[in-house]
Amino acid sequence: MIEKENHKFTGPSHDDNSFLFGHKEQIAFLLSCIRTSQIPNAWLFHGPVGIGKASLALNVAKVLSNNSVLKKDSLSYLSEKDIRNPNASIRANNIFFCKRKWDDKKKLFQKNISIDDIRELHRKFYLSSADNSYKVCIVDTIEDLNISASNSLLKMLEEPPQDSLFILVSNNKQSILPTILSRCQKIGFQRLNEDELWNISKVLFEENHFDLLKRAGALTSCDGSVKKLLNFLDKDYIKFFNSMKELLLDLPNLNKRKAIKLVAGNREYLGNDDPDKSALGVLLKLLASLAKNEIDLLINNKSIKEEINLIAAHLYPQISLLRHQSMEYNVEAKKVLFLALNMIEAAFEKYKKK
Repeated sequence: MIEKENHKFTGPSHDDNSFLFGHKEQIAFLLSCIRTSQIPNAWLFHGPVGIGKASLALNVAKVLSNNSVLKKDSLSYLSEKDIRNPNASIRANNIFFCKRKWDDKKKLFQKNISIDDIRELHRKFYLSSADNSYKVCIVDTIEDLNISASNSLLKMLEEPPQDSLFILVSNNKQSILPTILSRCQKIGFQRLNEDELWNISKVLFEENHFDLLKRAGALTSCDGSVKKLLNFLDKDYIKFFNSMKELLLDLPNLNKRKAIKLVAGNREYLGNDDPDKSALGVLLKLLASLAKNEIDLLINNKSIKEEINLIAAHLYPQISLLRHQSMEYNVEAKKVLFLALNMIEAAFEKYKKK
């Protein structure tokens, strides 16, 4: 679901409480803080993209924004399950989201969270709560703020209203202003492990789809991210993913003509709005799996296989940078993919089968 407005709760319905997997240590710490009323003014949830940081932030917001749980006796009896799957009803007036706005004219999200967005948040967030319950502001993600917006948010963190909590979500802690970092209690998150991903996939996928998932090697390709795993709900995506994978199985040879023909026949994956679901995103997933020796190449020479794994590890950051710069400067997706394929072909040139 695309949420096209800032500061307005557009999350799940009251009855739509999906269970959150993983992050046991982080949840135990949060639970301890809530039970003992040692809640800071701001938490920073930082870690890799797509692992459930924002979902956990929402679950915490559900619990704290519900008036009934603010009584001391209720707080002390909160369990891990209450955080993973809160029964508390969503109090929409006490949960505030700050994120990039949707541009109806351009049909995409704005590049940054602006100072006007923070000013609007300030006006709504500082209104008195009618039921004296916690007000929670979730900023997703903090690195989307431009400099002016960051400075404006810093002022809010320096003088927060009573019974309020900021949860700042970050995929890149290094990009955050040090002054904002100093105002937050930091909680680091790691990629989900394979067992956790298996448990999630068994809940998400039907049995026949689950078999397709296993054959596609989805768990090793999604790099511990539920967001990337969800792409495999699309059977057409699995088919495209497997076709791209087959092209790399023949490394060090690469049939570039076949790759371009494949993408031409699946143009919806060329410039997909979700970078992880684009052809270049698929290529990066496969290079990462190749670097970790998770793809069984057709070649039998062990030493060359090891060289291929190493080259794939070097190619990954180069092509990641290429993707980032192409998005920054709005370069045509087809040209970027062609450049990426040229880079791969050149890197394996000396190992090509004669």
